Amino acid sequence: MDTDCTFDSCPAYGLGRKALIAYLAFLSAFTPLSTDLFLPALPIMSDYFQASPGLTNLTLMGFMFFFALSMLIWGPLSDKYGRRPVILAGLTLYLLASILCALSTNIWMLIGGRVVQATGSGAVSAVAMAITKDVFKGRTMENVLTTIQTMMLIAPMVAPVLGGFLLAITSWRGIFWAFVICGIVAWLGILPLRESLEHPTEGPALKSLGRIGFVLGHRRFSALLAVFSVASMPTMVYLATSSYVYQQSFGVSPQLYSAFFCANALVSVLGPMLYPRVLRDLPQRGLITTCFAVVVIGAALIFLFGHNGPFWFATLMLPVTFCSSAIRPPSTIILMTLLDSDTGTVASLIGSAAVLCGSLAMLASGLWVDPLVATSAISMAAGLFCLAGWLILGRDEKRR
Repeated sequence: MDTDCTFDSCPAYGLGRKALIAYLAFLSAFTPLSTDLFLPALPIMSDYFQASPGLTNLTLMGFMFFFALSMLIWGPLSDKYGRRPVILAGLTLYLLASILCALSTNIWMLIGGRVVQATGSGAVSAVAMAITKDVFKGRTMENVLTTIQTMMLIAPMVAPVLGGFLLAITSWRGIFWAFVICGIVAWLGILPLRESLEHPTEGPALKSLGRIGFVLGHRRFSALLAVFSVASMPTMVYLATSSYVYQQSFGVSPQLYSAFFCANALVSVLGPMLYPRVLRDLPQRGLITTCFAVVVIGAALIFLFGHNGPFWFATLMLPVTFCSSAIRPPSTIILMTLLDSDTGTVASLIGSAAVLCGSLAMLASGLWVDPLVATSAISMAAGLFCLAGWLILGRDEKRR
């Protein structure tokens, strides 16, 4: 759609430009909320269904795997059939699956419901980013993408806190009914949305799925996608290990752990928030290089001094978190603007690859007995890979 929606009116959304941005931001928080909101309820569900922790954790890992896989299908389909039909289908699946989860009578029913829920979430995440590029242009698009990235960082940080609050007033089923409410709100929010795809891909549906190979055949895109996807590992490994580091290694109370967690969450949001105001005016190549270098140095310092106490670990983790989040807006903008076509496929690959790399980091963290060492080692390895890759590939990237 040939407009940047610079005024309050917006041809793509009947309620106006600001409402569209708010709606896209809400959609971007869908998946993080769906993965993290019920984390405090995992032990309760394990006891309720008399299932092992490993089997109960499949409700989380299975979700992440099928979410990443489904994005690779929904993105190309949205390039052929349009954004609106795909997101309607995804939200319908999400709603039905959330009801199934809330009514589950055994652990396998719950796992199955989560798989379907993940499949619907994949459509929501892939299409939200594609709509952003369809509708907004130039710096407006950068600002909206930054807002989306900010919400994607805020949601997983605050979701466990909200989940704990919900558990204080309801059962674990209440959390899934909260997902149902979110799905209804999102479904109603799509009604004013008009189709934003102007040039659909031609040919049969299977040919549309083949556009994944076409996009990945763009060598520069594929190489940069690998670099920027690995950059998600430090944040994801921290989510997987932080509770063990603070509560088991350092023996802090759950309340103090929540305070450390919230401090890290605030810093993670600061990176994307500063990008449109300050960081965007810096040379892009230098900004990204510096961020990757700080991740490496910070991870090394955590390994050397992190065991001195919880405040040492928390303080040394902050620059790693800030730089990992500050990279998100410019990296997404670079990837989204490398190709002029196949926007849905590009968006799905960006989201899918980041989730898969983050999941790999979470799984790898279990290879270490000491969760603090796991955090520093995985963060350092990811930072070194990204720094080396960016120094090679980023030479031709000009400041936008």
